[in-house]
Amino acid sequence: MSNRFDDENNIEMDIKTAFASWGKYVFKCFPQECRLRSFLSEDSLDDSEEKNVDIINNPFIDSMVDRNNLLKAVKQIAEGEKFATVVLHAKEGTDTYRISFKSICFDDDGRTVEAIGLAEQLDERLNESEMVNALGSNFNSIYYVDVDNNKMYPYRMNPSVRAMFGEVLESKPGYNEMMEQYVNAIVLEEDKLHMLLETSINNLRRQFLIKDTYQHDYRIVRDGQVQYCRAKFVNVSGVGELHKMIAGFSDISPEKQRELERIAYVDAVTGGNNYESFKKKLRDRNVSGYLISMDIHSFKIVNSICGVAKGDEALRWISENIRGVVGYNDISGHINADRFVIFFADDKINKVIRKIETINLQLIKVSESLKIPKIQPYFGVTKWEPGKKVEEAYGEANFAKNRIKERKDVLYQIYSQADTERIVEEKQMEDNFYRDLNDNHFEIWYQPKYAPKTNKLVGAEGLVRWRRENNEIIPPSKFIPLFERNGMIKALDEYVFREVCTHQRRWLDEGKKIVPISINLSRASLYFESVVKRYHDIARRIGIYTHLVPIEITESAAVDNDEIKSIADKFHGNGFPLLVDDFGSGYSSLVTLNMKCFDTLKIDKSLIDYIGDSNGERLLVHTIALAKELGICVTAEGVESQEQVEFLKNIDCDSIQGFYYSKPLPLTEYEMLLD
Repeated sequence: MSNRFDDENNIEMDIKTAFASWGKYVFKCFPQECRLRSFLSEDSLDDSEEKNVDIINNPFIDSMVDRNNLLKAVKQIAEGEKFATVVLHAKEGTDTYRISFKSICFDDDGRTVEAIGLAEQLDERLNESEMVNALGSNFNSIYYVDVDNNKMYPYRMNPSVRAMFGEVLESKPGYNEMMEQYVNAIVLEEDKLHMLLETSINNLRRQFLIKDTYQHDYRIVRDGQVQYCRAKFVNVSGVGELHKMIAGFSDISPEKQRELERIAYVDAVTGGNNYESFKKKLRDRNVSGYLISMDIHSFKIVNSICGVAKGDEALRWISENIRGVVGYNDISGHINADRFVIFFADDKINKVIRKIETINLQLIKVSESLKIPKIQPYFGVTKWEPGKKVEEAYGEANFAKNRIKERKDVLYQIYSQADTERIVEEKQMEDNFYRDLNDNHFEIWYQPKYAPKTNKLVGAEGLVRWRRENNEIIPPSKFIPLFERNGMIKALDEYVFREVCTHQRRWLDEGKKIVPISINLSRASLYFESVVKRYHDIARRIGIYTHLVPIEITESAAVDNDEIKSIADKFHGNGFPLLVDDFGSGYSSLVTLNMKCFDTLKIDKSLIDYIGDSNGERLLVHTIALAKELGICVTAEGVESQEQVEFLKNIDCDSIQGFYYSKPLPLTEYEMLLD
């Protein structure tokens, strides 16, 4: 009968044999002494040198694996770590081992004095699994590269690579040799040299100095088609060194195609649809609805105050909020800058309006969340039917939107047939402009200016009216904005000035009473360098003194023109008095008064209408007092009541222009005032 000692020894031997058959070896570790010892043996209590392995001074360990990496794990255990694991690669061949430590005995300072160790030889299948994990994605060809020994070991090959290079790879070729064969055989001609340089060992050494992975995208030719591939390299040698690495190769053509589509159809700022994507999706939809053009009032203020980065962030928030309102069948997209386009697949305009109002409310929250100036959108809406050109519909929506561009009290404008008729009418006005100008169909009307203290005529303003062949008069509000947009206003400005000068000359010759008649000069005309000389030459040829034809410039045009001081000096140098028109209509500032460019301040009707309101009256009193202190005369526009006249007279207003005294008069009626 066996004794207890024999039974235990047999069990230990059975366990030791079982572990060995699994490629696992158990041992003891004494980390403070850097010694290893067999754990399961009949001499487990024997401390003889033959049974102990000195990790530091052991040629066998040093020839097998990187001893320094092993010592790092032992040091972790020595310092009191309960667990430590290290993976070691054989210096020869492709064997890989995992060494694991578990502390079991500690000294009074908490340092490990004894640990159990487990050495495992990792099989090829596990190696491949770890390689796939190291690469981080599904690479269909994987190789282990022993850089020191210039060997390349295949672990996985896709069928086409195996068919072309299988025999060569099975012979464990040198890395450089294999890469050169691969590149020359399959890589697109214009990518070959770059591919060889990027994947060379020298370049990889440089890349691995700063990171553990490096990848390079390239193109190959397969079955006559260009395909996109990616090579990825993972350094398994330790930071700053390159002894061994894993190389993976993958076909990324589907991913590349998605990337190209993203570039073509995804907006770079918002991440949503760009205009091309919007148009494509809308053309593919066979449903009716409404197309909306959306813009933001004064969005450039956000960029100038908060910076472009904050502006782009705001655009992304705007886009997300729009996408939160659009339904399953709706589409939205970012055109550029602060312009967006939306399609609502609704058959009722009321539903569309509710969605527009919802977007507006959402964007108020964006301003509050980002702490930026108020985001105030405005919309143009047009009907959409399948088969209609997207550009045509977007143009209609833009046209409607631009009708309310200057009106922050209106949220949206719906395009209608009337808009189409307006486009046609404007085209006709453009076509007939020069003909009617030559045929004197543009008439000069005059609105008198009176001194409130004497009720005498002291001046007038020359205004233009367009009389059609059917005797219908086109009001300036219809054609002046059009001609300002298309540049024809310069010719019209000169025509009005020439006609006024001609009338003044005739009245002088007839011995009539002459008063200065001011002429409006558009902001477009101000940008012509020769404008002062041009107007002086016209007055000189006609024979009229320039002080009899003062020039009016709107306050907004003066503020927007950086050269206004220089222009004003030139006008004054040629004898032209200057009037600032529409003061108080939205741009007023003390800067305008301090420019010292103007002889007369024309106060806009919007300020005159404050008369009767105590605060408004104080504003007028101080404005006129300040102008007078600066040596500037004051004319009040749009005066309609006796109450207004009395108030202005009492605060020393020089002249009044408005319906109280006279509406604009045609030439013959105005001439009667000069007798």
